[in-house]
Amino acid sequence: MKIQAEQLLTFLQVAEQGGVAAGARALHRSQPAVSERLRQLTAAVGEPLYHRNGRGIMLTPAGHALLEEVQALREALDNIDEWVRRRRTLQDGCLRIAASNTVASYFLPERLAEFRRSCPDIRLVLKTGALDWTIKAVGTWDLLFLDGVFDDPGTWLPGYCTLEPWMEDEIVALVRSDHPLAQQVGQGVDWSSLLEYPIVWREPGSGVRRAVESALRTAGLNVQYSVEVTGVEAVREAVAAGLGIGFASVRALERARWALVPLRLDPPRGLYWTLHLAAPKPAYRSAALNAFLDILQAG
Repeated sequence: MKIQAEQLLTFLQVAEQGGVAAGARALHRSQPAVSERLRQLTAAVGEPLYHRNGRGIMLTPAGHALLEEVQALREALDNIDEWVRRRRTLQDGCLRIAASNTVASYFLPERLAEFRRSCPDIRLVLKTGALDWTIKAVGTWDLLFLDGVFDDPGTWLPGYCTLEPWMEDEIVALVRSDHPLAQQVGQGVDWSSLLEYPIVWREPGSGVRRAVESALRTAGLNVQYSVEVTGVEAVREAVAAGLGIGFASVRALERARWALVPLRLDPPRGLYWTLHLAAPKPAYRSAALNAFLDILQAG
């Protein structure tokens, strides 16, 4: 017979109150209901836990031993109640965020700082990287920022998570001010003209790179000369050094203020991408995650 927590907590009250009637009053239960729980507990233990002593009870050695265990159980339950209270009031917990390098560098710092000010007791973990590993991390992290082009979410997104668009942004080409294409700053540059020059790529997992590569494939074009670097800042340095043409998002450029000339791609349409959020559905979200999502929506 499996012992139930209610039976143990009933025994605890009866033992501490000194009698079945007193224990029933403390539990706001009828005396027969309390007696039945005690009977089931005694049967599960396999030996008497107490003897009647007038209107009260006297614990047996087994009863005294069990009482110590149940008192420890009550302390553990009290600790759990306190843990829940602290999490619900944002006094405890951890928020784990995974994001691409672009998002982490240019879109999150101010929002994370605001979250830190409003929830100073929540531990914040931020990991940056490319899309190929963040997809595998769904379920490990509370919130993922995904950028660029990726496979059908139905093939990799867990059923308890949602994928929602967060922000749309434009991707532009970056050249030095003395680059021949810099003269076209007002009108933009088409793909054929762009590919006459070397291209500076981010690492393969970059959302910006994948978005540009997807547009080139659609146009039936291939890059002939290229340089590959790792990280957003490395693109800036490579372009500034004259190694070729790089790509970046408009909003990132607004924050970075790089001394480079941005050119609209494939004018007059331009090239746009969408940043997405992968997060648990509302019923599975922690209080800390809800607090951070409120900050995102407000900003």
